[in-house]
Amino acid sequence: MTVGHAPGSLAALPARGFTVAMGQHAGPRTTYDTAMAAAYVAGRALPSSAVQAWMTAARPHLPGRSGRLLDIGAGTGRFSTALAQACPATVVACEPSAAMRAACQAFCPSDVRIVAGTAEALPFAEDTFDAVWASQVVHHVEDLPRFAHELRRVLAEGGAFLLRGGFGAVTDIPLYRYFPGAWSADSTHPSLPHITDVLAAAGLGRVAHAQVPQVFAADGDELLYKVGTRSLSPLAALPDAEYHAGVRRLRADVARGAFPGPVTERLDLVVFR
Repeated sequence: MTVGHAPGSLAALPARGFTVAMGQHAGPRTTYDTAMAAAYVAGRALPSSAVQAWMTAARPHLPGRSGRLLDIGAGTGRFSTALAQACPATVVACEPSAAMRAACQAFCPSDVRIVAGTAEALPFAEDTFDAVWASQVVHHVEDLPRFAHELRRVLAEGGAFLLRGGFGAVTDIPLYRYFPGAWSADSTHPSLPHITDVLAAAGLGRVAHAQVPQVFAADGDELLYKVGTRSLSPLAALPDAEYHAGVRRLRADVARGAFPGPVTERLDLVVFR
């Protein structure tokens, strides 16, 4: 890695909270305004045990003390903070939504730099980062080949791209039975084989894949509360009538005791280099 004030060095990065020029590509398909940012904070929180499980899975691929780590689509910074605590690298959170960046700035430690930018037009020089993290972001990307090109451009030689998301059968999603339309065949979620092919064409090959179980809700009441925030983008995208019908079905099941214990889901951590 180059040292000093090379184009990819942190000296070239904006200060915390500074807004850089955005690319011409469209932002996320869900509108992450102030209300959505508040809902995200309330509805997408994970217990510390779940966050630690993700960091344990990610740690072998994270950079060391002199490294640089980019969190793409950082949202409110829940993983930016965890990554900063899990490794000694400099962490940069990149997020297109001003409202989400504001929440991120309030949530993250002061040494996490927060910048504006889209996945398809990352505002960084070549070879800037030793690792890139993207958590449940790829379905918001409107130009996947362009995103893959940008990843390869900003990653230093041998750098890792860590992709967190759900790539198993949609029927395994705990909420699928209540909101099947949210994960329909024509949804915006690309498959892992497709993502792998696009990244391979850009020069990034898949090197690791692990499933990580996590507790999404402690019980049915918390599950109903989180669904009520409508902070999951597939739920936010549903027509109101379809969403409310699913909530009624879920509420009925919660009332009859269908969720007496933790609601667990399995997501994937896929690593490319």
